Amino acid sequence: MQNKFSQERIESIMTSLGNIQPAVAPDFFYTRLKGKMQPAADKKTFFMLRPAFITATLAVLFIVNVISLLQTAKTPKQDSPVVYSKPATIESFAAAYNMNTATVYE
Repeated sequence: MQNKFSQERIESIMTSLGNIQPAVAPDFFYTRLKGKMQPAADKKTFFMLRPAFITATLAVLFIVNVISLLQTAKTPKQDSPVVYSKPATIESFAAAYNMNTATVYE
């Protein structure tokens, strides 16, 4: 009985195997698969977004700011008396607000 059952089972399996067809992959399956399998190192990043470039840029900006602050601290203070008997001119306005000092670029 068991031999007969197993023979019937084997026959049904063999007949079902005769109807098998190859599986078909969807369109662009292999290109998407290759794209997902590529390592992340192969993908190029924009050079301005790299940490080395950002760090170097921030360092240069920091150095420029420090130099400009040191230069403004070195500017000589000019104490010139303001004469109020004269009419208001651009020169008197500049002297009153200490705007006639030497610039950093001179």
